[in-house]
Amino acid sequence: MSVITVFGNPETTYADTVDVEADSAILVDAESGKILYEKDSDLTLPPASMAKMMTEYLVLEAIEEGEIEWDTETQISDYPYSISADSTFSGVGLTQGQDYTVRELYEAMAINSDNATSIALAELVAGSEGEFVKMMNEKAEELGMEDYQFVNSSGLENSDLGDNVPEGTERDDTNLLSARSAAILAYHLVNDYPEALEISSVPETQFDDENIINWNRMLPGMPGQLAQYSYEGVDGLKTGFTDLAGYCFTGTAERDGQRLISVVMKTDSEEARFAETRKLFEYGFGEFEKKNCSRLGTRLTAKQSLMFQKEKKMQ
Repeated sequence: MSVITVFGNPETTYADTVDVEADSAILVDAESGKILYEKDSDLTLPPASMAKMMTEYLVLEAIEEGEIEWDTETQISDYPYSISADSTFSGVGLTQGQDYTVRELYEAMAINSDNATSIALAELVAGSEGEFVKMMNEKAEELGMEDYQFVNSSGLENSDLGDNVPEGTERDDTNLLSARSAAILAYHLVNDYPEALEISSVPETQFDDENIINWNRMLPGMPGQLAQYSYEGVDGLKTGFTDLAGYCFTGTAERDGQRLISVVMKTDSEEARFAETRKLFEYGFGEFEKKNCSRLGTRLTAKQSLMFQKEKKMQ
């Protein structure tokens, strides 16, 4: 088993080493689930499109269980089409009457944070977005997330969905996550389905002959001026923004066999969410490294290790 060992002064506090300008933040080792830094990590806030991480998880789970395949084709119903046609939302521009594969829709969702493709995938997996939302909340409980509320598959506010508010939710509802719960979700996504990183790490790609660019500007290989935000080792995971949520980001990076997961919520700008994430990665990779301690036995699951940290904090 690999464990995290702290180097330097053991009395060093988070504030002495890193000052994260976000309402809530957390940094986690992606192998052990050990928390390396946290700031108000149990504060429940709107995650915006970071909610799509749960949609990604459930789509990948459906593929694993043989319910759908990457090349399964589907068409776009009136509801996701109405969202796609609204230029105020993130979107690739979907066409009705056209067949799209699961892979095409997933890539648009994971790379370009497309809202309509998230809804189309939810409808494909569960029959309706309302049924998919039930699956989202059930899976959150199963994964050990405590502070959460999923009300749609895209991360939009329900008030933005017009007459298409998912059954079982209300028009004034919004998705909610704590940084800790977002980290638990990200932990399971990258460990249970590492293929998610093969897609989230793509800086830009083609969708229906149109070029789409990843909203994660920290990826190496970003085009043009966007390359200024790049950080070595970053290969995921999900950005988020709404007026209510502010600028959020769940990031992950791997260096020398060590993977970290970070979450920042409600930063002030697109640039700030990447700058604050960079601080966390610099702290994590600079202050911690893995040491082999096989006698310690089986590593903790995300639920066990993250919840242990929470209980210890309350003592």
